[in-house]
Amino acid sequence: MTVLHSFEHLRLAQAFSDYLNSKNIHNIIQRSEFQHQIIIKNETQLILAESELALFLANPTKSKYLSASWESGNIEENSTSLAYANSSLLSNFKQHGGIITHSVFIICLVIYGVSALGFFNPINSIFSFFVKQPFDYLQSWRFITPAFLHFSLLHIVFNSLWWWQLGGMVEKKQGKQRLFILFLFSAIASNLAQFFLVGPYFGGLSGVVYALVGYCWLYGLMNKGSQVHLPNSMFAFLLGWLVLGFIDILPVNVANYAHLVGLLAGLLLAAACSKLKL
Repeated sequence: MTVLHSFEHLRLAQAFSDYLNSKNIHNIIQRSEFQHQIIIKNETQLILAESELALFLANPTKSKYLSASWESGNIEENSTSLAYANSSLLSNFKQHGGIITHSVFIICLVIYGVSALGFFNPINSIFSFFVKQPFDYLQSWRFITPAFLHFSLLHIVFNSLWWWQLGGMVEKKQGKQRLFILFLFSAIASNLAQFFLVGPYFGGLSGVVYALVGYCWLYGLMNKGSQVHLPNSMFAFLLGWLVLGFIDILPVNVANYAHLVGLLAGLLLAAACSKLKL
């Protein structure tokens, strides 16, 4: 068997696979969270499959590809809006994740939008961390809510997309309770670390995102075949960004200790869940 091509989107892979099968080019899809590989079973059909691939990549929205999926039964009656290149962003958003993933995503966007319009200053808002000690435990939400604050478009785009990708994976595969615990634990831990080591003026979902990075990577490493995982290359890339933050060569201010402690929190939870077989 030979890998013909890797698709990022499952619908594209499914459409092309169905079309190949309609041409009696036998293949399977090897699926993962980040890529979907078309594998040709019979190597004598590889050249023909490659020529079909070139045509497909040139025009994946052509009706014959969608027709092949309909004929194979791989597109449900109510799912035409999900068809590969024409798939609805809203439908994809809803499918990848659940109530926790979507709620945090939307809260971050709404708070950023309102603050960007000038209705309030996020750093001195009811969402910011405690500016003065001792902590007012009647406002205990402040241990968590700095995670919802973002100060630039790049900041919120980076954090929200990684949250949606990794948080959605955890919630879909392991449940909303697991993601909720991971969010609370890492948000509180990373916020406290940034406060005590630097100060109260910070915000962002980055600490939680790095917790997800650590959690998904180590959980997948300790549980072979788990659907919750992160490729080593991607883990190394994000770890590199963390290191660059500490070197202080990035063009933006970064809550480095929130990132580091978030990562450690995620690694700790992954190790605990793996040992307890959760």
